[in-house]
Amino acid sequence: MQTLIWLALGAAAGSAANAVIDRLPRRESWWVGRSHCDKCGHGLGIWDLVPVVSYLMLGGKCRYCRSSITLRNLIVELFLGLSFVVINGHSWSLMAILWVTVVIAVMDWETMLVSDWLVGAWAVLAVLSIKYQVSSIYGLLVGIGVIGGIRVLTKKRGMGEGDIGIAAVMGWWLGWPRVAPALWTAFVAGAAYGLWLLAFGKKKMKSKMAFGPWLILGAWIGYVWGDKIIKYVFHT
Repeated sequence: MQTLIWLALGAAAGSAANAVIDRLPRRESWWVGRSHCDKCGHGLGIWDLVPVVSYLMLGGKCRYCRSSITLRNLIVELFLGLSFVVINGHSWSLMAILWVTVVIAVMDWETMLVSDWLVGAWAVLAVLSIKYQVSSIYGLLVGIGVIGGIRVLTKKRGMGEGDIGIAAVMGWWLGWPRVAPALWTAFVAGAAYGLWLLAFGKKKMKSKMAFGPWLILGAWIGYVWGDKIIKYVFHT
């Protein structure tokens, strides 16, 4: 029963995350106003909004115009639902950080926009969830130095301002040296994906690509396995 409760809460959080991802780039309010189909504009009823269940029952299509609903809705709801089950209420701040970082990553992936207020919310949560320590200052400086340095060296073409904000908060949250494997993961994963896009003609050499999602991925790799990676690499 407890597992089902956390699964339901996480899926509901995923539904809210999808609302933010959809509406924030369009400058629409995500906490007021009735939910509606983006294609036909028809207002959605309660049975259209049950996380995960509604998507599956409707076959991924709008009940009214039968247009396709993005699969991302289901993925985000399932991911957060399962993640909340794993965390199991042991850390509310961790669940909040997970929610915020998922929204940042998916929004950047789809629109190449990074919300300053979401990054700011992550920063506040990071400050509140850890005790002040010198390693956090070092991590912040490394994050800003690496990503900001690339932006300067590439004359603002290699990284966006939003990437610097993400790297700064990531550095503070993880601290030094865990920020190192986090950044390494982000660059390797981002480069691998970029090469895949080039190989299949999805992008050209000068095409832009969102890097925020890879920084978020790296941040979580650093949070969960950073210490083990450092111990394995340096045998400490």
